[in-house]
Amino acid sequence: MTMEVMVLANEDNAASTTLMLNAKFLLILTVVIANCAEPLIHQNAAFYSLYLGIYTFHIPMFVMVTGYFSKNFRLDVPGIKSLQMIFYHYLIFQSLYSLLDLLAFHAPGVHYSFFVPYSLLWFLFSHFCWRLLLLLFTRMRHPLVFSVILGILVGYAPFTGTMLSFSRTIVFFPFFLAGYYFHLGMVPKSFAHSKKWVGVLGFLAILAFLNKISVDPKWLYSSFTYRELGSTQWYAGIYRIGMYGLEVMASLCFLILVPRKYTILTEWGKYTVYVFLLHALITKTAISMGLFTHVHTTVQMILVLLLAVGLTCLLSQKWVRRFSRPLIEPDLYFWERWIAGKHKTSNPR
Repeated sequence: MTMEVMVLANEDNAASTTLMLNAKFLLILTVVIANCAEPLIHQNAAFYSLYLGIYTFHIPMFVMVTGYFSKNFRLDVPGIKSLQMIFYHYLIFQSLYSLLDLLAFHAPGVHYSFFVPYSLLWFLFSHFCWRLLLLLFTRMRHPLVFSVILGILVGYAPFTGTMLSFSRTIVFFPFFLAGYYFHLGMVPKSFAHSKKWVGVLGFLAILAFLNKISVDPKWLYSSFTYRELGSTQWYAGIYRIGMYGLEVMASLCFLILVPRKYTILTEWGKYTVYVFLLHALITKTAISMGLFTHVHTTVQMILVLLLAVGLTCLLSQKWVRRFSRPLIEPDLYFWERWIAGKHKTSNPR
């Protein structure tokens, strides 16, 4: 590889990473907005449309961004440490949120089990699995095609899709693979230079389409089998294909709108795990206290959206990271020593 090509490759990687970090922050922002809007979607048609619109892209794109930042994953020491951290996050926050739900939140339909991830913690469980699946799928000739086929077929499973986050893990895995293989150089220049208004018009068209056909949000959650969604026909998989097409189009519209320059959003995009793990402590508390039952007017609903933006920015601040780092990014040296001790015990010389 010539020096000129190496420089271009490095520039492409830097530009791709900046784009993905910007997207990462905007996506965690949409996660918080969606969670704040959810208690109000049956009160306001505009909120319901916003909620549906967000769900067409924010999970697929978040999975894609996660896949992008998993490019260097191997079953080496750094790779195993990353799996340990994901497992730690799931173990601690599944316990914490389950306990808080039992004592205070009392959310409907919650199963207190490590095998049924609590609310948004399904993403941690699936992330752990996606990284392991990479080891298998990257050896295949057409991994993306095969993953899409699996995403369609999993809907026919005879058991519930929520157990072990099984359905979402398989359905969203194609987006994880897409992120793993993504680099900015593969994007056509015509798309890369698309005007922002093209993305806005695309979103408006998608929202109009969703309102026209009355899509059940459960299809966008992807956590249910076709039978659980009430589609027992043999051709139910065609609906999943349609959902994939809708999610891809919405994701492309979102990417058009993502800034490409390094800004404060890029810096905040490096620490979205703090917003992801902490924001529900506040939103779930607000719901359990009945605060959302006092929101009725348009002005009050706009205020909720502004508070969601403010909460996201607040949890991205350095002082929040400083105080919560011992919980969210602890030194797992004790864990590594325990594993090493177990290994020596099971393999005595």
